[in-house]
Amino acid sequence: MRLTVIGSGTSQPQAETPASGLLVESDSTALLVDCGQGVVRELLAVRDPRDLDAIVIGHMHADHYIDLVSLRYLLPWEGVAGAHVPVLLPPGGKARLDALATAISERPNFFDDAYSLLEYDPAHRLHVGDLTITFVQGRHYVPAWGCVITDEAGARIAISGDTGPNEAFVTAARGADVVVAEATLTSAEFDDPRRGHLTPEEALDRPGRSSSSISGPSSAIGSTGCARSDRAPWPGAPGCGWRSWPPTAGPMPWHRPLRRHSRRRR
Repeated sequence: MRLTVIGSGTSQPQAETPASGLLVESDSTALLVDCGQGVVRELLAVRDPRDLDAIVIGHMHADHYIDLVSLRYLLPWEGVAGAHVPVLLPPGGKARLDALATAISERPNFFDDAYSLLEYDPAHRLHVGDLTITFVQGRHYVPAWGCVITDEAGARIAISGDTGPNEAFVTAARGADVVVAEATLTSAEFDDPRRGHLTPEEALDRPGRSSSSISGPSSAIGSTGCARSDRAPWPGAPGCGWRSWPPTAGPMPWHRPLRRHSRRRR
């Protein structure tokens, strides 16, 4: 199983990176987790988005799903043969997409004509090719879910999604080969009283409590916005984590330095 960070930005546009988008691949399956602004264009340099086996959306904030619009314009129009791309939405997501189609002056079935839309039940596992997805409820301003993705060999990638400090995710991520933890805030003082994001220090602390070891193949990747930190996820590792796992030629630092942000919401 292979992980590539396509985008790691916040809802604020950044020159350095698109918004949230993680590509998880096995030898036979390609899964995109989240599809925020700019992700599709960046993904085009890695693989054809039209060949994805599924897209999973963790929650319905724009920086996690709005590029479904961009991808839709790459896909065939009604009456043109072609397989629909499965898009797995959180509960209530279908109504949001229908409203979005109207908001951008498209026909009501704009998304249905190219996507196979399914609202997943977070209490149940999903199987996409040879990958299995287990959902973990996050602590966010709207209903949100992270996930743990497992391949047939038992390798596991745990993705927090947008969340404040979340013991449920710590438990679910225990023993994972890679933990991707969002880190949007420079300080918890920028968050709402009801926490919805992590600081870099909090994000890097989660994998340390989730796994007996975060050396070797077990890796911590800070994701989303404020991913850089003076604290490395394990001794000798770059403080800003890796862009891909497993690395193809030794540790690979993030493709671009990321700015620190004090964004309060999203």
